[in-house]
Amino acid sequence: MTAKKNLPEKFFEQAALKQEATAFFYCRPQDDRWVTMSWNRYRDEVATLASWLLSQGVGRGAKVALMSSNRPEWIISDLAILSIGAITVPVYTSASAHEINYILNHSECEWIIVDTIDRVSPLDRKGLRGLVSFNKFAESTAQELGIPAYAYAATVHDTVTPIKAPVQMNQDEIATLVYTSGTTGLPKGVIHTHGTIAEAIYSSQQLIESPEGTIDRFFSFLPLCHVAERCLVETGSIGMGAEVAFARNIDTIAQDLPICQPTMLLCVPRLWEKMQEGILAKLHSASPVKQIVFRIASFMGGSRVQGNHIDASANGGIFPALSDVLVGKKLREALGLNRVRMFITGSAPTRPEVQKFFISFGMPIREVYALTENFACGVVSLEDDILTNSCGKPFPGAEVKIAEDGEILFRAPWNFKGYYKNEQATAEVLSSDNWFATGDLGSLDAAGRLFIVGRKKELLKTSNGKYVAPVPIEDSIKANPLVKEVMMVGDSRKYCVALIALENPVVDDKARESLVAWFDKVNKPLASYEAVKRVGILKEGFTIENGSLTPTMKVKRNAVVKAKEHFIDEVYASKDFVVVER
Repeated sequence: MTAKKNLPEKFFEQAALKQEATAFFYCRPQDDRWVTMSWNRYRDEVATLASWLLSQGVGRGAKVALMSSNRPEWIISDLAILSIGAITVPVYTSASAHEINYILNHSECEWIIVDTIDRVSPLDRKGLRGLVSFNKFAESTAQELGIPAYAYAATVHDTVTPIKAPVQMNQDEIATLVYTSGTTGLPKGVIHTHGTIAEAIYSSQQLIESPEGTIDRFFSFLPLCHVAERCLVETGSIGMGAEVAFARNIDTIAQDLPICQPTMLLCVPRLWEKMQEGILAKLHSASPVKQIVFRIASFMGGSRVQGNHIDASANGGIFPALSDVLVGKKLREALGLNRVRMFITGSAPTRPEVQKFFISFGMPIREVYALTENFACGVVSLEDDILTNSCGKPFPGAEVKIAEDGEILFRAPWNFKGYYKNEQATAEVLSSDNWFATGDLGSLDAAGRLFIVGRKKELLKTSNGKYVAPVPIEDSIKANPLVKEVMMVGDSRKYCVALIALENPVVDDKARESLVAWFDKVNKPLASYEAVKRVGILKEGFTIENGSLTPTMKVKRNAVVKAKEHFIDEVYASKDFVVVER
């Protein structure tokens, strides 16, 4: 069988076809103007940086860290690294100095590419031989950092001749080390080769292929160092010859979406929830007539939902059509989502109420379940088969099965090749016949759809020996609009409690009564050992800055338990159902 083209090969091939067509749409930092970049310019930037790196002695197998916010240069740098046979090591800009230094040292990075040179100052630089910055800096600044080779990326054009094509690479050669975000300890370096990435591209293209005559536009705002954004936005745009529009930053998404007008959108559940909250907040201050029209439209559009099944077809019937005329089309235009043909969510389960809300206005959210280890190509809800409580069926060419203990096992040609310098951890999750033990618990129905129950390692075991899967219960709790964040506690305790952060930090008698009533509803279908017996209200929510969230917005349960140990003890000791952290 003919080997599939690797990413640099596909890129150079696509650039030769697209030439002056738009590759990137972005706001230029130096003058705050929205501009485009052609595929020709894109290729020249990649080829020139690749040539300069070669001239500096960066060769096959060299590790190059890439730490930057989302911008065209991130993708350009990744492709330049891969095109010379070097290895990209993406690093989150939000990671702590301790985590970044661990990644740099563990991966043996010799070079680092950054958007701004101040990223480098707090880092352990003893192993670094060179750096590249996207933004201009004074030579004296680089000299003070003590790094021998350095460059402002825009200046390398005058010093080298661009490469004509990427080097020929073996499919088994390492392309990237993607460090997991580490909810339970130090990150692990996930090894993906040029072959695994090529296989992942081939599979994903079968799901997201553009309709004939359409040029898709991706919207990039989630961190590109996260494998899902990198897979969909970078490899997806190259495979399809599509455009990429970049948000200015995470805080300008609402303003940037109407400007960028994407056709493909990947979000995380919390952002869909925030979008819904914003819509409902505006509705609250709207005129009574507009409120009535909205509710009528929501009711009529809700006919697309039958039980857990969502009808995402273009012809949903007269009621959805009327809903679209009354509200749906205007709402999508206001949000900048009127051109989106594929709404995707991942990283965590999306609550059914959120999916039902958006489908009422013509926005079918499709779940993707995937991990760094399978390059974000795992299981997806197909357009004609969306269930609110399922993440769908395996990507083309993949297999899923459930182990005896309920763990989800995944196999595909694009499974990772192991954890870098960690044979023991590799052996624990990757079998000799390429089945990857995901660490998640799930079930399959007769149609082959996957349902997630929770994390195997996140199972709480009470002192009574009962196991509790916290994730479904936490999802039920978060359905309350008052609740911003939640985490259950119960390991080695006599019963379970919930730590929550509220949207409104004021906890008066009315709020207490509302919470008690809500938890009565949440607890009703649960077994007694699963029920939440106390609620602790945190004075500060979960954030990356306070160490309770990973860069991919997953809760670090062990870190929270350790940091809130005294408050948790207080919650268990209290006779009150609701306990507020002082």
